[in-house]
Amino acid sequence: MNKIKTFIIILLLIVTGVYFYFQKDNWFSPAQVFVPSNGLKQGDTLLIKIKSPISEGKITGEFDSKKVDFFQATEKTKAAILGIDAKEKPGKHVLILNYPDDKKITKEINITKTDFPTTELIVTKELQQKGYTPQKIIGNIQGKENLILKKVISVYTPEAYFSKAFISPLKEIKPVGAFGTIKKTGGSTIQHLGVDLDAKTGTEVFASNDGEVSLTQELPDYGKTLIIDHGLGIYSLYLHLDKFKASEGKLVKQGDVIGLSGNTGYSIAPHLHFSIKISGANVDPLMFIKTTQEGLTNK
Repeated sequence: MNKIKTFIIILLLIVTGVYFYFQKDNWFSPAQVFVPSNGLKQGDTLLIKIKSPISEGKITGEFDSKKVDFFQATEKTKAAILGIDAKEKPGKHVLILNYPDDKKITKEINITKTDFPTTELIVTKELQQKGYTPQKIIGNIQGKENLILKKVISVYTPEAYFSKAFISPLKEIKPVGAFGTIKKTGGSTIQHLGVDLDAKTGTEVFASNDGEVSLTQELPDYGKTLIIDHGLGIYSLYLHLDKFKASEGKLVKQGDVIGLSGNTGYSIAPHLHFSIKISGANVDPLMFIKTTQEGLTNK
């Protein structure tokens, strides 16, 4: 009788051990890669989600040899957000994920070209009276202003301020200027690396997610500009504001009023120019919000 009991105990221990061994392996699920339904193209956002508890170690990755950092989206889920720049080279790109148990997953991701529209750079009589010319506008944007923005967004905060999906910066979203539009005048061109949203002067502008305000400055073309650092190389930019409602260095929460929309700088009519940068990559901000909501809301 004792031999039978001993056998049963040993058998239960073996079964239990095998069960927990496979349960441990299953913590690190195959990566869920969220790609837009029409495929991945220039200006899109790539979101990766992996089932992994906090206690099981760090997951790292590379996308075309560029480091990918994960953040803890929930107690059992890690996620990473990658930007496909508007000028990214189309074709095959390699994503590598490194798990703590030395397992490595390699995925080949195809990026297609986006046919961005081309329009003329418009300068109204009112703007001309303020001293704006096509040459000055392009010169300011390609020179001093982009250098200021580049300096701000080149700072990499290694931790995420956020853990949830991003939201729109306005209560009502009505695009009046598409992302990626190429504006030309004579032999010069600039690309619109954000989206223009219809907003009367004085409309409340909300923080798209938690973060730290890293810039509040009035610039010749971009007007009153506010930038939020969300961590992990993700920045949101709010241009042509009428007033700032948050100061540099302030920690803000998603939905906080950070400014009032306006018509400052090179602006034909009151609106909000909204941009998202991911480790320097310029992405369509509305697609970015949609991708994070699809990938992070249903955790």
